Amino acid sequence: MARKVVKKSEMAGMLEEANAEAMDEARWLFSLSDLLTLLLTFFVMLFAISSPDPKKLEQMTEAMGSKIGFGKGPARKIAPPVANPQDEVRSKAQSLVTDNNLTNDVEVTADGRGVVIYSKGDFFFPAGKAELLPDTILFLKKVAELIRKTPNTVVVEGHTDDVPTKSERYPSNWELSTARAAMVVRYFVEEEKLDPKQFVVSGYGEFKPRFFPPTPENRGMNRRVEIVILASQKP
Repeated sequence: MARKVVKKSEMAGMLEEANAEAMDEARWLFSLSDLLTLLLTFFVMLFAISSPDPKKLEQMTEAMGSKIGFGKGPARKIAPPVANPQDEVRSKAQSLVTDNNLTNDVEVTADGRGVVIYSKGDFFFPAGKAELLPDTILFLKKVAELIRKTPNTVVVEGHTDDVPTKSERYPSNWELSTARAAMVVRYFVEEEKLDPKQFVVSGYGEFKPRFFPPTPENRGMNRRVEIVILASQKP
């Protein structure tokens, strides 16, 4: 009888030892499972970032944080990219020109100053004069709506070609170019009731041409008014 009891004890010990070894071998499987879960979460996060959706990204970040134990509570919100206000102004100005079929008369560009809307040829004024044309007034009315929505300073520049003026009212291109810029601003302030403090008037005569050499075609392009919506706000 004693021999039988010993055998049972040895067998129980062997079984206990085998179970312990099996548990040791199983532990690495749990670790591997956790690692694979973390890797899957990581790649899902990368996929979400590649096609940013602020709401989905926030949900994904919160889920991942709670999964791997990086604190509780809502995840920090990730702010969406901030749009450049000047890009929006330029886009609206370009749409204004395109929607009104004015691409042959008005051009929208951008430079270090800001967004530039300028007329080609004699779209704003008759040759040698500073009285706004009817079609120009309709265009300026729509430009006024664009300016009304921005607090930035607006510089209105008058430019002439290199042909001297012979008008008694405008003895030189300085007076003519400045009068044209002032007439545009007067329309914005008196007719559209925009803030006069928002505007600056400049006249450059023929000394800032856009196109060289001064051929008849280029002269027509150099006679222009530029409406510059600056990148900075009014003082």
